[in-house]
Amino acid sequence: MPDPPAPMRERAKGILQRFGHELKSARHKGSFARNALYTSSDALVTILAQVILTPLVARIYGPEAYGVYGLFLSITLNLSTIAGLAYPNAFVLPREEERFHDMARGSLLILLAFTALSVPFFFWHDLLFALAPSWSVLGNWLYAIPFTILVLGLVHIFLGWATRVKAFSLYAKIGPGTNLSLRFFNLAYGTLSKGSVHGLMLGEVLVRTLSVGAFIVGLKQYKLRALITGYHWPRIKSVLLEFKNYPLFIFPSRWLALFATQLPIFGLTTLRDPVSVGQFALASGLLLMPLRLLGYSLSAVFLQKAAEVRAKDPAEVGMITQRLYVRLMMLGVVPFAFITFFGDAVFALILGDDWRMAGTYSCMLGLFYFFRLLSEPLVTLYSVMGQERKMFSFYAVNMVANLGAVLFGTWVLGTPTGILLSFCLCNTVLYLYLSARILHMVGRPWATLTARSLLILFVVCLFFAVARELIMGSWWVTL
Repeated sequence: MPDPPAPMRERAKGILQRFGHELKSARHKGSFARNALYTSSDALVTILAQVILTPLVARIYGPEAYGVYGLFLSITLNLSTIAGLAYPNAFVLPREEERFHDMARGSLLILLAFTALSVPFFFWHDLLFALAPSWSVLGNWLYAIPFTILVLGLVHIFLGWATRVKAFSLYAKIGPGTNLSLRFFNLAYGTLSKGSVHGLMLGEVLVRTLSVGAFIVGLKQYKLRALITGYHWPRIKSVLLEFKNYPLFIFPSRWLALFATQLPIFGLTTLRDPVSVGQFALASGLLLMPLRLLGYSLSAVFLQKAAEVRAKDPAEVGMITQRLYVRLMMLGVVPFAFITFFGDAVFALILGDDWRMAGTYSCMLGLFYFFRLLSEPLVTLYSVMGQERKMFSFYAVNMVANLGAVLFGTWVLGTPTGILLSFCLCNTVLYLYLSARILHMVGRPWATLTARSLLILFVVCLFFAVARELIMGSWWVTL
């Protein structure tokens, strides 16, 4: 057998050498590889817990309970994002320690003020039910929303604090512990209550509250006491104004991104179809697993590294961005292509026929989530490169396009499948564009890299389409 061409051998040798170097660097405290290992292990344990326990939990509660839970979670996540104004994401930027502490104090004050303002809205909810009558399925759980906003907001602040002090090992403890506890609680309570609708929400509130206590204990050694002492309003106001681009551009961008991905929940709720809401909530939640493992687990480490490199050698930002993009593409293309063509069969096999439609939704979401993987872990570059306005402009267009797609599916097509299909087609195009735009921003050959990714994706999808035709007698899922 002839030897491979010399350029191919050199490329393979270079890849192996870089891989070996990264493995060695993981031994050193504070290195990128070691921090990435911590956050990836957190995601891996979380995903294993979801893979093993979610089928059991889903069989106990059923789609309707997941639908009510999905609505509750969407409301609290959106409002807790608003309550932070994205300041916790900027904790890594102040150079002076006292400036960082003042930013954290300001973030806490903003969170407390927003929580207080939300109390009358949810405690006297006649107006809310008049505006959104489909939300009445939440019942008395509306009273828990302000407290949940506070809890999730504190978690955001503590995560920002941990990123600032590079306490990534804390991620590897609290993250898996929270997710395991949440699923074990849901499993135990669901078994005892025979799948009570409110069980999932009770677990969310209780376990997230306990995670706040775990963060307080874990961050005590990193001067967390500064969060409750040393308040000086002129200093706090000064640092908040210095980083005003975060509430002006980063916050609305992140909130629009979050809200846009949750629009189908509100569209399906408008159709008074809690079962479809539950099917979508479970499908989108499980599709987040590879994103958390392959992408989101690295985003905090990548932000810290990019900010550090930007200050020393701006040209290096483009190189580390391209390396991460290529790795995300190679790691994600097979899982998401497989989900696109076999999601319905996998869901029915593991979760039962009651959840087959969730599998159908996952088939529609597969390519969208693949391009989310290629772009969302890199979005933090907009703030590192001082391009917050461009980030905001993309997510504003993204929000309008998604709203149009969901309204078209709701009012014109009038079916859950119509809502999801129009939503997925819209986002697949938008997130493909976002990944290319990020590469262009850091000066990398975006056209070549994007074309290569599309070619690889096409080949892998063709393989799975043929495999589905041979195994199941159809090229794709029947809608």
